[in-house]
Amino acid sequence: MTTILTNDLQRMLKQVAPHASTDDTIPTLTAVHLESRDGYLYAVTTDRYTMAVSRQAILNTGEWKTAIAGAHVPTILAWLKTNTDISITALGGDIPTVTLNGTVNSLTIAALPASTVLPDWRRLVRKFFDMGLNPVPLTGVTPKYLARWKDAAQVLHLWQAAPGAAFVFMDDRSEFIGMQMPIRNDQTSREELFDGWRKSLTRYVDVGDIRFNLDEDMVDRDGDPWKYSGEDQDGEPLVHLLGIEDDTFPLAAAVSQFGLRPAA
Repeated sequence: MTTILTNDLQRMLKQVAPHASTDDTIPTLTAVHLESRDGYLYAVTTDRYTMAVSRQAILNTGEWKTAIAGAHVPTILAWLKTNTDISITALGGDIPTVTLNGTVNSLTIAALPASTVLPDWRRLVRKFFDMGLNPVPLTGVTPKYLARWKDAAQVLHLWQAAPGAAFVFMDDRSEFIGMQMPIRNDQTSREELFDGWRKSLTRYVDVGDIRFNLDEDMVDRDGDPWKYSGEDQDGEPLVHLLGIEDDTFPLAAAVSQFGLRPAA
């Protein structure tokens, strides 16, 4: 038997439910997998594109595992609103069940057969924790899956250990871990993507009747090359003589003093 506050179980179910599959031909992927171990209750779901693991410290009298169909989650959430703290009892056998005993009433729902086994989620998560960090010049996501994370936490931290590795999401409270698989970028690159926007992102500045493209070289009246350096605290563009990067001038001042103009 496991004892838990209803608010905590509500949180756990809301965190993981969006990551369960809606394809009812694969019960393992549509289920919410519950596990009591090491003083925690865990709830785990995955549809292979994303995975979510939520946990809560609990008082328990043993270790157990069970799985319930994702279709039961709305019923459980509605029932939890009528109680404050509950105990959970999972029974196996030919007709496995999960019983929630509350302060007001109880709820018994059918559990899935013991053969409904989730792949070793700890191994999957540890794979990306233990992987050394490598440069990721370009990555990508499937946008429709991003909405699944909105109830995971107020703030989520994430990283990707290497190109093609799963994104790992974690909250600040050590109550939630999630993963999302990236898309493949074999057919494009960061440079190709930027090239499609390069003209639209060109930065122009007009000084009098002279138009400067800040991405291109400039020359002074002596023909010496200058480059854009950034902006000052007021947002004015700064330029420097090539090779003397630490001596910058406002662009307008360089035009006036040195006859700066576009090189082309």
